[in-house]
Amino acid sequence: MESAKKTPLYERHAAQGAVFGETGGFFLPKSYGDPEGEAKAARESVGVIDISSRGKLMLSGADHIKFLQGVLTNDVKEKIPGTGVYATILTPKGKMVSDMRVFKNEGSVYMDAEPGTGGNLAEFLRKLRLSYKAEVLDVTEDCCVFHVCGPGCGELIEKRLGVNVKQMKEYDHRACGEATLMKLNRTGETGFDVLFENRGAKKIWELLLENPPVPGLCGQEALETLRIEAGIPVYGKDMDISTIPIEAGIWDALDFEKGCYVGQEVIARIKWRGRVNWHLAYFEAQQDGSALPGNTLWVKEKKVGRITSSTYSPTLGKNISIGYIRREFRDFQGEISVGGEDLADKTPNTVKTTGKPFYSRFE
Repeated sequence: MESAKKTPLYERHAAQGAVFGETGGFFLPKSYGDPEGEAKAARESVGVIDISSRGKLMLSGADHIKFLQGVLTNDVKEKIPGTGVYATILTPKGKMVSDMRVFKNEGSVYMDAEPGTGGNLAEFLRKLRLSYKAEVLDVTEDCCVFHVCGPGCGELIEKRLGVNVKQMKEYDHRACGEATLMKLNRTGETGFDVLFENRGAKKIWELLLENPPVPGLCGQEALETLRIEAGIPVYGKDMDISTIPIEAGIWDALDFEKGCYVGQEVIARIKWRGRVNWHLAYFEAQQDGSALPGNTLWVKEKKVGRITSSTYSPTLGKNISIGYIRREFRDFQGEISVGGEDLADKTPNTVKTTGKPFYSRFE
């Protein structure tokens, strides 16, 4: 943690009682003392979460769209400025290098990736550029981001930032003063990222959270609970370099009409003629048990899956998990045992699949 950086809003968070932890190379609030209460606030009214450690890239240049069309799994070329897509970058074997949200501007593209990945992703893209006239800048340390979510988030943004968000669709984005507003689903609630340069950080804080004060500050622990409740997989936990996007069920990151990109042949072959052995699944703990990331799932003496993320859900009042299950057990309705890699390490804990995410109210 000694090498982690402080954001321009570190002192503001500290004054609100933040308990800090390292996230993607930055000190960010883990909580403000009550992570369960913070998650409930986001579900019931408004949650405001500092996610400034997310990877942030800007791409521009005469060929930047043409370059991205050959790299990303989704279609950026056909998007108009002010809109965007979810996408991934793959290896030639169809395995995920990264996922990202891509926002198209006039003459540039903004790319949002997982915390701590900005530098490596920028370098990876630069190596792929070859002769394309495309500039790739890592602006992770130059900007801050808040995620504002919950049933009252639209009203808060309209009042505080002066932007009418009623007609905005997912990945729509627009300028609002010194910030950029982007509609995103990170928690299962309607939500918006507010992106702004470091020099404007204190002004945005005051606009959003003061005069009069707004309750609802949430830390990273509440964010993790909210996104698991919403069944949203994240790269680095639920997806990695061994994952094929179809296994993770992220069909919205794939376009099957745009033409060639790295790994496209593998993805097309699976869609039209094949299948995958593993599927992302959602699990509820039975009784008072729990399943932890890294746990193996068993049906009798057969390994059938693994857990990648878990949390206690204050919304549901039970322990829940995200993980993967073998294709042939995808619709299995019986109890699944939780344990280690060896049969002898099975625990008394059991889970059942739910068949769908636990919670979603995003509009």
